[in-house]
Amino acid sequence: MEVLRTARLRLRWFGGEDAPFVRGLLNEPAWIANIYDAQVRTDEQAAAWIRERLEARYWLLGYGFWAVERLEDGETVGLAGVIKRDGLDHPDIGYGFPARFWGHGYAREAASGTFDYCRQVLGLRDLLGTTSPENHASGRVLLAIGMGDDGVRQTEAHEGPSHVYSWHDPAPRSDAEDIAALRLRWRAALRGDARPALMACVTPETVERVMASRTDLSPAALDHLARRWLPLAEDPALRAVRTPLGWRLDIPADR
Repeated sequence: MEVLRTARLRLRWFGGEDAPFVRGLLNEPAWIANIYDAQVRTDEQAAAWIRERLEARYWLLGYGFWAVERLEDGETVGLAGVIKRDGLDHPDIGYGFPARFWGHGYAREAASGTFDYCRQVLGLRDLLGTTSPENHASGRVLLAIGMGDDGVRQTEAHEGPSHVYSWHDPAPRSDAEDIAALRLRWRAALRGDARPALMACVTPETVERVMASRTDLSPAALDHLARRWLPLAEDPALRAVRTPLGWRLDIPADR
């Protein structure tokens, strides 16, 4: 499922067919040094990692880390996106690319596209980026896309100190404006313009119901759910609820 495009790149959902690429990426020396060692050594382990760490988040959050493809030839060149980590107050932009694709500006382009998507499609008003203190190249990318430097500090999300970068929307907005923007995002997700962000529009309780005993995490399954909810696109009776992740729509249990 395509999420967004930039001048040279397409960001899409990962799937099981990406296991060989993911296995290679997770075993890159820079990934292990700057992020962590996932202990993924086989394609089977990579496929499980994709399902548990990537596909599940597309459903649980409505966003996550996406595959980065080069438009000119369709080759997968990296990973980029945004996740909500335990121990961080706001969603966190991240990316990773095999060394053979360094030096082409792909990280900056993918991170910039993600930054714009977070604000324009997901409606996020606060964003973070974290790197290891020694990873100055990633820090330069985060500064280049418009994030501020908050310095090095210990976070609850990481074992050691992290260099933290942040962005906060300076424009004040009322609850009524936030809810109106949420309903616009809801309609865009249901009608296909922003389908990958569908689950970012609904309450955690709705997500929990949807995910109960769910085994199919495919794009086709999300399309099916959107068709089921499509009659609710203009329903003014849908209740907006303030949650730790922001305003969300509470979908009736019988839908």
